[in-house]
Amino acid sequence: MRRRLLPLGLAALLCNPSFAQTVDVGRNGTDEIGNVRASHAVEPASPLSLNRALAMAFGASPELRGARREVEATEATIIQAQVRPNPELATLIEDTQKATRTTTLQVNQPIELGGKRAARIDAAERGRDAASAELDAKRAEIRAAVVAAFFDVLVAQERLRLAQGSVELAQRASSAAARRVLAGKVSPVEETKARVAEAGVRIELTLAVSELATTRKRLAGTWGNPTPRFERAEGDLDALPPLPTLADLNVRLATSPTLLRA
Repeated sequence: MRRRLLPLGLAALLCNPSFAQTVDVGRNGTDEIGNVRASHAVEPASPLSLNRALAMAFGASPELRGARREVEATEATIIQAQVRPNPELATLIEDTQKATRTTTLQVNQPIELGGKRAARIDAAERGRDAASAELDAKRAEIRAAVVAAFFDVLVAQERLRLAQGSVELAQRASSAAARRVLAGKVSPVEETKARVAEAGVRIELTLAVSELATTRKRLAGTWGNPTPRFERAEGDLDALPPLPTLADLNVRLATSPTLLRA
């Protein structure tokens, strides 16, 4: 007596409704590979808004792409968890003589008891929720970094503008003091004081230029560009966002990615 247990193979694939869904991996994989190869974005040589900076940082972040892929993978895990066990084809052959041989074909369908399938789906959904929380946390981290770097650029731009104005005023004061000394109206000490003050203002201008260059590189680094090309950051330092209410804070706390991950 010989007994064979064979998967239904193509028949199971065609008959089982769980295999009716198809996933286009090739095109998405190609696009994703293309995005990975483009490891950084290059902004246009024009004024930069905060929304544009956020969009480029979100699009160029490898961590964010990885978190998105993790969410997609958990979605596939949920689909797999919903699949019921495949039926099996059993072949039972009794006797080796052809005249008296008996062949029995049997289709077996495993049935899961004790809520195994529901528990498996629930575990997969929890994995999806954890991956979604991780994605939200990564997005919040990137947003916080971009917003902080963007406003640092705004502050540095304002500092440079003020320093340039101070240099112009100091130059005028030095020239006026020099003319008054030539006219014999004041002591040469006054001109020396004016020159010293002008030198101090020029040092401040040099520091402001250096700070602006540093903050620009830090901002462009959030989307992977080591050489900033944007002309300036466009924004209003006085336009601060309104503070959320206590009710809004409670809602945000309940849906916080950090708490969901915990």
